Amino acid sequence: MKFNIPRSTFFSSFEWTGERTHYPEPGIKGDTYPITWGDDDELYTSSGDPSGDDKVDGLAFERFSGMPPDYKIARLNTMPEYRGFGGWGEKPSGMICVNGTLYLAFQNMLKGQIPPQSLRSQHGSDAHIVYSFCKGWMWSPTRTNISAPMFPGYKFGGPSFVQHGKNNDTAKDNFVYAVSSDQWDNGSNLRLGRVPQDEIIRPESWRWVGAWNIDGSPAWTHKLEDSIPILSLHRWMGLPEMVYLPKFDRYLFLTWRLHEDFSPTAGTDLLILDAPNPWGPFSLVHFEEYWETQHVNPYCPRIPLKWLSEDNATGWVLFSGSWGSVPQDPTLYRANVRPFKLTR
Repeated sequence: MKFNIPRSTFFSSFEWTGERTHYPEPGIKGDTYPITWGDDDELYTSSGDPSGDDKVDGLAFERFSGMPPDYKIARLNTMPEYRGFGGWGEKPSGMICVNGTLYLAFQNMLKGQIPPQSLRSQHGSDAHIVYSFCKGWMWSPTRTNISAPMFPGYKFGGPSFVQHGKNNDTAKDNFVYAVSSDQWDNGSNLRLGRVPQDEIIRPESWRWVGAWNIDGSPAWTHKLEDSIPILSLHRWMGLPEMVYLPKFDRYLFLTWRLHEDFSPTAGTDLLILDAPNPWGPFSLVHFEEYWETQHVNPYCPRIPLKWLSEDNATGWVLFSGSWGSVPQDPTLYRANVRPFKLTR
């Protein structure tokens, strides 16, 4: 590990308690899976490049029902306006349910932009947010009615909403928070934004960390161009995930990197940090080189909060498997889950 982060004094370990299980239905594939716990007790997500009989690119909207390893995925909306493979199409980065309304953040609105860290890496810029009052059957505004991204450029190019329980009910204040890397894979800088929970789709209401107060708290700016990273790890920032664990009053931050830029076969590393606040300070809980083996090439780790135990100490990580053509194992490119345990 080539970066210096202090070891966590809060959690002593993160460990796997079982093996990886892939979703068995061959007709439901995809990746990315930003996931949130709805007010109706269901999990909602969006899959990128959702290969299948009904859609092969862009993104789709899905519902996860039940508990792993026996959960079921239902594709509720193929989102036909959202098209294009990889960085040449809109891809999901964040999902959240607040007061019964779903919000979906997606990136690559302008399609095919040059990534800042490496020309071989996936894109991840020009993000926008849409919302649904009807659990994803319809979204507003429609894609054809969006003329410009809410967050132009790459600094906040893939917002991932910080998860605070069912329907955002463990939120510690009246804001919704989101973190973003500056590239889909192997970016370097993590930024934090926040917005009043009833103004999520108003770009003028968003604020970002722009400086630090003398007591270590953030000073917020309304100008994205004036924002600063809350964490910088050179070429180590894949599309991120942050969740709040109320039983510990602690945030977990998950990210990942590809061993080779935008390679589906070179393997990945996993990084898990913890912090008392969404803005840090961060400490190291778990590092794993060649996570899930090079063959699996996993990415986009998520922690669905509905799948946590009551004491928040055990749960399941949801992640994506290699998007490459792997004739010897065609099961990888779909939802995968694996159980874990956190120890104080």
